Amino acid sequence: MVELKQGPSEIRGAKLPLFSPLSPLFSFVIFIIIWLFLLMAGRTAMFRDPGTFWHVAAGEKMLAEGRIVREDPFSFTRFGRPWVADQWLAECGMAGIYKLTGWDGLLLLTTAVLAGIYTWITARLVRGGLHLIAVCLLMAVAIMLGAPQFFVRPLVLSIGLLAVAFALLIDVESGAKSSRTLWWLVPLFIFWANVHGGYLGGLGTVALWSIGMVICDATARRFRDAFKLILLLLVLAATVLINPYGTDLLRHWLTTLRMPLPELIEEHAPLDLTGPLGWGVAAMAVFYTAALMGTYPRRPRVTWLVPVAWFFLALGRCRNASLFAVVAALALADVPPQSRVGVWLRRRGLLGDARPAVGLKAAVLPTLIVAAVLAARICGEGWGLARLDRERCPVELLPQLNEVSRSHEYEVPIFNDMNFGGFLMFHQPRMRVFVDDRCALYGADFLKVYDRARREDPARIESWRRQYGFRYALVESGGNFDRYLRSSGGWTVLDASPAATLHERRLGDSSQVR
Repeated sequence: MVELKQGPSEIRGAKLPLFSPLSPLFSFVIFIIIWLFLLMAGRTAMFRDPGTFWHVAAGEKMLAEGRIVREDPFSFTRFGRPWVADQWLAECGMAGIYKLTGWDGLLLLTTAVLAGIYTWITARLVRGGLHLIAVCLLMAVAIMLGAPQFFVRPLVLSIGLLAVAFALLIDVESGAKSSRTLWWLVPLFIFWANVHGGYLGGLGTVALWSIGMVICDATARRFRDAFKLILLLLVLAATVLINPYGTDLLRHWLTTLRMPLPELIEEHAPLDLTGPLGWGVAAMAVFYTAALMGTYPRRPRVTWLVPVAWFFLALGRCRNASLFAVVAALALADVPPQSRVGVWLRRRGLLGDARPAVGLKAAVLPTLIVAAVLAARICGEGWGLARLDRERCPVELLPQLNEVSRSHEYEVPIFNDMNFGGFLMFHQPRMRVFVDDRCALYGADFLKVYDRARREDPARIESWRRQYGFRYALVESGGNFDRYLRSSGGWTVLDASPAATLHERRLGDSSQVR
C-alpha cells in the first residue's frame, strides 16, 4: 500500500490520481463490480422469499384503493380481521416500481441499494487506512454473511439504515462530526418506522450507545451532554408513533417478537455454527474481538461494543448475521488504528494513515447510472433479468390456477403450504389463502398447529376442510400433505410442478362443502 504522507488538509487540496482509493472513480468501479455480481447471482435467488410477492400485492391494493389496508384482504382463515401492514411505505414503493418496470426493475433497484451500502462501507474501510486487499477480504465476508437475506423485500432497507445510523454514532464519538448531527437520526427513524420493523434494532443500537455515553458523560461531569443524549433518545423513541397505525404498529412488532418464530421459520432459527454462515460469523467475530482486546488498557469507545451486542443477536437468530456483519465492518474502520492489531498490520504494510472522506460526489455517478438503466427499462420491453425459481414458485401451475379461478363466480378458498401464500396472493388474487408468512396475523397457536400438521399430521387437512369448506389444495410436491392427499382417495391431482402440486377434492365425496 502506498503511504500518504500529507495531512488531511493537504490531501483535500491536492489533485488525486484518477484511480486513487480516495477518488470518486474508485468508488464507482467498486459499485459496478458489486452491482453486476449481485445482479447475476440474484436473478433467481432474490425472488425465493414468499414475502416478496405479498409485499407487492399489499402495495398494489393500497395504491389502487388510495388508503392504508387495515384488515386482512387475502386469506379465508383471517379475512377481515385487523392487520397492520407494518411495511406499508416500502410496499407501496415496491408496487409502484413493479407497475413501471416489472420484476426487472425491482431486481435492479434492490441490487443497486445493496451495492451502494457495501461500496460505502468499503470506502470507509479504505479511508480508515486498511490495505485494499484486507478491505476486499473483509467485504467479501460481510457480503457472504448478508447474502441469505438478500431478497427483494424491505429488510434490505434496514441493512442500509442501520449502517447509516451506526456510522453516524461512530463519527460523533470519534469527533469527526458534531453531536448536533445526531438529530438527523430523527427523520431517518421516522422513515425507518414506516418501511420495516428493523427500526427496533436501530433504536436499540442507539439506546445502547446513548446509555454508554450518558454514563461516560456523567462520570466526566458533562451533565449537559448527557441530558441532550437522553432527550434525543426520547425523541427517537417517539418517532414510532408517526405512522398511519399509531400505537398499533408498536404492538404489532412486539407481538411478532414474542412469537416462537425460531421454531417456525428457518431465517429466525439460531445460528448454526457448523455451517458456512456460522463459520463466517465466527471468523469475523474472532478478528473483531482480537482488534477490540488489543485496545486494552485504553477504555474502548462505546461504539466499539455495539458489534458485540449484534454478535449475540446473530447467535439467537441467524437473520441478524447480516446486521452484525455491517456494524462490525463499520467499526473495523475505527478500531484497528487504536489497537495493537493495528500496530501489527501497520508493520506489514496493511494499515496506513486515516484519510479524509470523499463526500457525496462519489454517489453522483452510480446514481446517474442506476437512474439511466431504470429509465431504459421503463421505456423498453421486459429484459428477462429477473427469473422466478421454478423449484420454489409453481409458475407452471398458473394456467390451471387461472382456470380454476375463472370457473367460480366468487373468490375461491384454497388450502396452501405457507411458502405458497405470497405467490397466490400476487399471482391469483381471486383465491383466498389458508396461511402465509404474516405471522402476527395468524398467531402462534394457529401456526404451531399448522407446523405440526405439515411435519407429522397431514390428515389434519380433512378437519380444516370440513371447518372452512375449501375444495382445492396447493402443497409442496413430495411433502407430507402431498403424499397424504395422493393416498387418501378423496382427492385428485389437477396438475403438478417441481415446486407444488394442485389437488382438488373429488365431487363425489358426500362430505364436500360447496
